[in-house]
Amino acid sequence: MTTNNNPVKFAYWVPNVSGGLVISSIEQRTSWDIDYNRKLAQIAEKAGFDYALSQIRFTAGYGADKQHESVSFSHALLAAIEKLKVIAALLPGPWNPALAAKQIATISQLTNARVAVNIVSGWFRGEFHAIGEPWLDHDERYRRSEEFINALRGIWTEETYTLKGDFYRFTDYSLKPKPLDPLPEIFQGGSSRAARDMAGRVSDWYFTNGNTPDGLKAQVDDIRTKEKAFGKSWRTRIGINAFGIVRQTEKEAKDVLQEVLDKAIPEAVHGFHHEVQNAGNASPERASLPFRISFSTMMASART
Repeated sequence: MTTNNNPVKFAYWVPNVSGGLVISSIEQRTSWDIDYNRKLAQIAEKAGFDYALSQIRFTAGYGADKQHESVSFSHALLAAIEKLKVIAALLPGPWNPALAAKQIATISQLTNARVAVNIVSGWFRGEFHAIGEPWLDHDERYRRSEEFINALRGIWTEETYTLKGDFYRFTDYSLKPKPLDPLPEIFQGGSSRAARDMAGRVSDWYFTNGNTPDGLKAQVDDIRTKEKAFGKSWRTRIGINAFGIVRQTEKEAKDVLQEVLDKAIPEAVHGFHHEVQNAGNASPERASLPFRISFSTMMASART
């Protein structure tokens, strides 16, 4: 009998923003408040989940009228559980690597190294404008994210850290205490050439929103090829985003899906689609492809 040393791991989206995970007026079974989220984390831990992934939003829109800040909320969840690892979302631009490195190092010290980070390069242009942050072109956002990740690792591992980058500057910066071992894992998402290249160079995990089996294989093969080309010394792990409607019977599940669609909020769904499409239009592969997507597919991806 062989033993799988790399078993599949399971994570769930933390509903730290209002509106559940669909843009629909269907009655929500989740809540964005801390009491519900503590209970949910405890249930997930007992059920054997490995990770919980918090969301980062600064402004209202597309069903997220209220938003708890991801890092502090992640810390609150970690205080209520013992084994589950929580992934705190970080958005380069609003966050400086020095602040992020300090926050995460402290949480690591307080929670026995159960915190990780998800570097979100940015998709919501209106959010950046609302808080006075420059909106960079697509590939520039990923260049900034990669420099952000390199800065985090440098601060966490080097006695004194110096960086003369395009986006960040550090001179003999020493962070103490550093995170506990193992260091916080670094997650990222995306599907573009720039996102996959960044994963192949610096990230521990690459999130994809899913695809056909052949499409997923192509993404993974591409990242594996780039890892070798870039001389990366570890393998990027792959995470796939998926949603399920769980009921006693298939008919009940399909009835719920239909109710979600029947009660969808079209303006919000199309607005979300417009923002995401604009965010990716600067990537070469996106600019050359027509966008074909059904309304039901947009509903499924509209809060991820």
